[in-house]
Amino acid sequence: MALVAYFPSSQSIAQIAWPSERISTRLCDKCNHSIHLDAPSLDFHTILKHSRSGYNPTPSEHKAYLGMLDEARYEIDRRETELRRLREATQRLEEQKMLLQAYEAGVKHILSPIQNLPLDILGVIFQYVCCGKDATDIANNYLTVVWRGKKTNRLPSFDLSSVCIRWYSFVTSMPTLWTSFGNDGYDSISQSLVKTFLERSRSNLIDFKLTDLMLDSLFPPSPLVAHCNRWRHASIAGSVEFMFRSFLIPLIRRKETPSNLLSLDLECFPDRQAVHFPISLPRLKSLGIRGFILDFETPPDTVNKLYLSKVTCINALSFLQSFPNVESLTLDHIDSGIAPECAPIVFDTIQSLNLIFPLKSAFLTATKFPRLAHLYLGSGRDKSNGFQSIFSLLDQNDNFITLTHLSIKNMSIRYDTIFDVLSRIPSLTQLDLEEPLTDSLRLDTLRWTLELLAAPREDTGSDIDEEGLPEQVIKGVGTGKYAPDADGYQSNYLEKDNDSFHERLLLPQLVEVNLALRPRNELLLDVVRSRRPISENTRSDPREGLTDRAWLQTLRVFEDFEALEERLKPFKEGGLDVVIEIPVLDS
Repeated sequence: MALVAYFPSSQSIAQIAWPSERISTRLCDKCNHSIHLDAPSLDFHTILKHSRSGYNPTPSEHKAYLGMLDEARYEIDRRETELRRLREATQRLEEQKMLLQAYEAGVKHILSPIQNLPLDILGVIFQYVCCGKDATDIANNYLTVVWRGKKTNRLPSFDLSSVCIRWYSFVTSMPTLWTSFGNDGYDSISQSLVKTFLERSRSNLIDFKLTDLMLDSLFPPSPLVAHCNRWRHASIAGSVEFMFRSFLIPLIRRKETPSNLLSLDLECFPDRQAVHFPISLPRLKSLGIRGFILDFETPPDTVNKLYLSKVTCINALSFLQSFPNVESLTLDHIDSGIAPECAPIVFDTIQSLNLIFPLKSAFLTATKFPRLAHLYLGSGRDKSNGFQSIFSLLDQNDNFITLTHLSIKNMSIRYDTIFDVLSRIPSLTQLDLEEPLTDSLRLDTLRWTLELLAAPREDTGSDIDEEGLPEQVIKGVGTGKYAPDADGYQSNYLEKDNDSFHERLLLPQLVEVNLALRPRNELLLDVVRSRRPISENTRSDPREGLTDRAWLQTLRVFEDFEALEERLKPFKEGGLDVVIEIPVLDS
């Protein structure tokens, strides 16, 4: 049955530019097979005129028009037949092209230089692709991604083993390529893959990172528990049922010591924050717990890195005192609580302290860190909520002589607060600054910190106005003069008197500054999305059918790193180590 194509009913025939010459389309160059349309013989303009005027044909004319209609339909069927033939020919050619491309890929694979690599070098490359260095860096992460327009699960070890028989035999014979595994949901497929990795890794130590995204499910004991003596780096997060039924309870009942476990990271939010844990971990170096704490019968004295998140102040203090050799401590969103009424607890082994705000002052008031060398201040919510609690720490550790490294990342802090913090730590030698995730003219942490470092310290009082700016900064006093401009407050040097200028600088021992200027990539994408949406009707020309607005046609982004490097050149010649890098953005 011939397919008949119709002119779109939504379009007016008056919009057609009717040709004045005969149209001929050559379909075959060999036999000169062509199809013609004698456009001038078709009196289209008369048809258009009669259509517009509501012309009513006579009986004889009506019969003639029926014949013209049959003739037009016949010609349409002819063209539809030719189109179908050409489409079928195109499909056959595409299939043949695909076969030739597969043949070409096979030849290229045979000639590929990687075929000449010895197996030991190939094994090093495969190990780099397949194996993470610990449980927080799992290369074999079982993730659902879009691959060539279809959703699929990507695992490097399986991908490499599916290239050819040689690679399959080699990958499956290397147990180290199956020693790390991660997932984004502990479903039946994930459980099956865990068993495969356990079998193929043989007796090697394993790293895994498992996350449960299924709620209200019955979780059987994980097969990983039976191999707990092979755990090296373990990370487990999920619901209470998943954490306890699949791991903690079976592990406690098994009464086997994970003697090779080096790092353990747990995230769960049970009703009670302290969970009895009689299992000993003799080699544990790093411990991270979110939402609860483990009540060890024998706390491992080998732990030197501790991460606590979303627990009460009392539990955090009690837990921390069980680990006498912790050198690096991270506190993330410690809940408000009442600190014990006693002298500050001294932690003389901690050298690195990472504080993630919001953080209540109760914990910092009750602690003291006499050997603290590195202080990290960050925010998970891009706010300075609770930042004033840092003064509790600094006041408890007055006369700091060990603190040399300060990092402030992703925080919006008032000008006067920055000034007060930097004034308290003159021993600082290294400063790391990273811009907040969101723009804020009034809380431009990085810019204000740089202005404070550039200007000499004023020993006079620093009365703060309602906007958070010191009064002397607004008025402009001393040798470092400040004046407002269109973009905000900016420092301009008028003069530098004598050596006292350098004596009055903040952080006089500073020797290294690392700046992370965060690109406004998300904001830029929002601008592009709003001014050039991607849709089916705007893919070819977004302005089509829309005459009341313009659409973005060109976007240029300039980052003048070369100009900055040129201006820093004299300082580099004087011995300053200058490194300017374009940051690599996460996808």
